Amino acid sequence: MKSLLIFLAFATMQLGFAQVNSNYDGPKPEVRQGSKSFVFMYTPFQSNFNPVYVSSVSVFEKDQMDLFGAGFRYFFTNEIGVTLGLNFGTGSTEQEFSNGDKEENSASSLGIAVDANYHLKALYGVSPYVGINVNYGTYSSENKVTDEGTTTTTEFSGNGFGAGINFGFDWYFTEGLSLGGKYTLGFRSLGKPEQTVGPTTVEGQSSSFFGIGSASVILNVHL
Repeated sequence: MKSLLIFLAFATMQLGFAQVNSNYDGPKPEVRQGSKSFVFMYTPFQSNFNPVYVSSVSVFEKDQMDLFGAGFRYFFTNEIGVTLGLNFGTGSTEQEFSNGDKEENSASSLGIAVDANYHLKALYGVSPYVGINVNYGTYSSENKVTDEGTTTTTEFSGNGFGAGINFGFDWYFTEGLSLGGKYTLGFRSLGKPEQTVGPTTVEGQSSSFFGIGSASVILNVHL
């Protein structure tokens, strides 16, 4: 008798759940005015969450350096979502030697990126979009070496600008989360990096690139 009652109670719960969700056909894209989300870069199958790509800057006598930071998206209309990427970083090191000599290093970076995307008609849980990207970044560093009481200061600086057209999609695979992919076709221009020692400034080479500049795997955490 007790087993029969347990079975009937379980069956009633299942029937009620089925009725409530009888018209549920999966998560729908949260593409509507006021929707917002945090944005991360994601490495599939490794569960690695990383900051989003923001910009690239020139570095004296080295390859370019990519800047990464925090990302946030907000839908201003039912179709248009704007993602802001922001990079900010600063740090320093200091090393003193037994003979009294010293070396100090410091560096800072700042970058900003804006994606404005127009979302097309959704296909089930997938929301494709097209849009534009604009980004800018700067980087500077300083090296101070004190040798036998004489301090030599070397300063470095660089910057970069980019713009392009986005082609991408978001896949709303569950409630509150979506994965996406994005290509950006555009150009990137890296300004002449500089090295300054005392009154002397030496410039490096500027560079530019046009093509498919970035392909990303994106995780959106919806609020």
